[in-house]
Amino acid sequence: MQQTILLTNQLATGSAFALTESNENVFIPSKVMLEKGVRVGQKVQAIVVPNMTRPDRTPWLAVSILDAEPVSQEDALAEMILDLIESDGRGTVEEIATCLNMANGLAAAKVSELVASGQLVRVVCFDLPEEDE
Repeated sequence: MQQTILLTNQLATGSAFALTESNENVFIPSKVMLEKGVRVGQKVQAIVVPNMTRPDRTPWLAVSILDAEPVSQEDALAEMILDLIESDGRGTVEEIATCLNMANGLAAAKVSELVASGQLVRVVCFDLPEEDE
């Protein structure tokens, strides 16, 4: 089945992960990534099939990339994070990273940029222990 997917994370091995337009995870083997020379942040048209290896964590497997749009990583990540915050109303960096299947550091850096540009507001909360009286 052909789907538009957004590349969200790439491992040192060259394998990568992406999200479908319905926010389902897609695994992309390194061979498929290298054939088209695509990178994290790009939207691509891919042929995906059900993933038989780890369907509980990543239900789709990309077997081929057909076409890639030149989308900058920054714009794609910002859009993904803002969409996630808009749908959930709030989120920690760890929650954002987990939902988008990316490293915490990458999510933290992008969230900091969005806060600096005024697109997000950061609220720091602490759970303080209650004092015994």
